[in-house]
Amino acid sequence: MSDHPRRVQRMFDGIARRYDAFNTVASLGRDESWRRLTARIAAPEPVERGLDAAAGTGKLAAALAARAAHVTALDFSAPMLLRGGPDLQARGLLERIDRVQGDILALPFPDATFDCATIGFGLRNLADIPLGLREFHRVLRPGGRLAVLDIVRPRNALGRAAYGVGFRRLMPLVGWALSGDRGAYRYLPDSVERYLDPDELASAMADAGFSGVGYRSLMLGSIAIHWGVAG
Repeated sequence: MSDHPRRVQRMFDGIARRYDAFNTVASLGRDESWRRLTARIAAPEPVERGLDAAAGTGKLAAALAARAAHVTALDFSAPMLLRGGPDLQARGLLERIDRVQGDILALPFPDATFDCATIGFGLRNLADIPLGLREFHRVLRPGGRLAVLDIVRPRNALGRAAYGVGFRRLMPLVGWALSGDRGAYRYLPDSVERYLDPDELASAMADAGFSGVGYRSLMLGSIAIHWGVAG
């Protein structure tokens, strides 16, 4: 593991306790609806096996469990996965959601294992996004769908203004207040600045072998959900 993923892993280990609260505040309470929409895009019809990578505390995995009989929630942060256990138990989902610690750049699953896959707010953290996309393609069965939910830089004037004030200036302060970790929430806007724009990500998904690639913008263009079908 290179130094970058190790730093990111330590950061998420440290903020696991307050991660969900920050997401709810940062999204103005919309994060749950985005996850449900992402799950529906990944599995328009019920499927047998789904993968949620960069699963964190399992919120998106829980949404995917409404579409898939069995879900594997993978994250490289053990504290994140453990933090979500009580919530999954309260929802009656522990028996249907396996929690696995692992690396998206080397997914610990055989080829063509899953009928669909999701990743929420995690793709931009990868040291090698094209490799991560190829790994998703490898573990999906032909016809399986990948849905990617993440923060992006808005391209319209209103979205850019809101992003600049709210996300780049206010959200790191909110994250610091909730978690006590100033560095972690400085990392967040920096990671978005380094991330692919929506068209670049669509192109990268096509290069990784996905067909029917498209995306939908939300929240004044600051959120994007991408999708593609494995060949």
